Amino acid sequence: MKVNKVTLVCTVKNTFVLKDIALLESLGFSVLLIHSPPYKDPFRFFFNRFREFFLGFFYVLQSQSTISWFNDYHSFLPLFWTKFFGKKSTIIVGGYDAVSSPSLAYGVFLKKNSRQKIARLNYSLSDQIWVVHKSLAEGCDQAKKDTKTQSGISHFIPNLQTPIVEVPTAYDATFWKPNERKRKNTVLTVANISDQRTFKRKGIPLFISLAKALPSHEFTIAGIKSLRLNLDPLPDNIQLLETQTREQLKTLYSKNQFYFQGSEIEGLPNVLCEAMLCECVPIGKAVFGIPDAIGNTGLLFKENTDRGVLVDFLKKEPEHLGSKARQRIQKAYPIQKREKAFLDMLNRSEIHE
Repeated sequence: MKVNKVTLVCTVKNTFVLKDIALLESLGFSVLLIHSPPYKDPFRFFFNRFREFFLGFFYVLQSQSTISWFNDYHSFLPLFWTKFFGKKSTIIVGGYDAVSSPSLAYGVFLKKNSRQKIARLNYSLSDQIWVVHKSLAEGCDQAKKDTKTQSGISHFIPNLQTPIVEVPTAYDATFWKPNERKRKNTVLTVANISDQRTFKRKGIPLFISLAKALPSHEFTIAGIKSLRLNLDPLPDNIQLLETQTREQLKTLYSKNQFYFQGSEIEGLPNVLCEAMLCECVPIGKAVFGIPDAIGNTGLLFKENTDRGVLVDFLKKEPEHLGSKARQRIQKAYPIQKREKAFLDMLNRSEIHE
């Protein structure tokens, strides 16, 4: 029996990448993974390119299609081989690969260098581009107003011929559901934080200021990868946790009453949607995909929103908003939608072959 194969290339094995691998496998595809961590030292950087050249050749030759999670150096050689062998490819865009933020020194379009040139070439080599939220294709006006962040693939490459499709990430509501009772006056945020840039981009300074303003509330930051972040002394009501497992995250979401997503740049935050499925009341910055996720189930704020608005909201007893948040994510981002998108994409690849 023939097993259809897909080459998937990524820089990090984040939750959303692992979910897509599991989803593809559940649909009957064998995933040939090229994992190229974003090393900065020259030896490992070029070793990754060496691996991508040879693995790309052998994997793409066997595969029906190539999928690249994010657009960066790691995408080029697998996409080149895919085009060379006349097969189909898709780039999945999550955020970094569609923005330029001088204030955060963040985004593939920030500098006119080899990295940006390769990203532009990758977009033209691919047969389709998936964005997790439409703002990564069209741009986010609010982010431009707030932090002068330029965004949107169409803004940077207005004459790009490759079709761009909005395909949100999906969430398993049978797993992400409350497993403990909520504790009142508890606020959680989750982010993979290993440097000062990410610390700022995820809105952690504002989160800390809210903790200082509400000493009777308990605040938790989960995902701190390095405790050497030169943090100012934190208030006693903030707990720092390192990276959590899925089960640990579910328990954290379930116990906390509020979830805070203060990111300055974000596509469609996985952790926000997972927390909402666990009936956390969301508070989020009104940029990129965050407003579409939250809707009318919590509080949206902008750069110029007075901190007192957030403080007052956290003092309230949010009746039924947690259950409304769960219902919203269940309806908007079911796994079946992403399954259909993958099947449509791979069926087109099969016809092409």
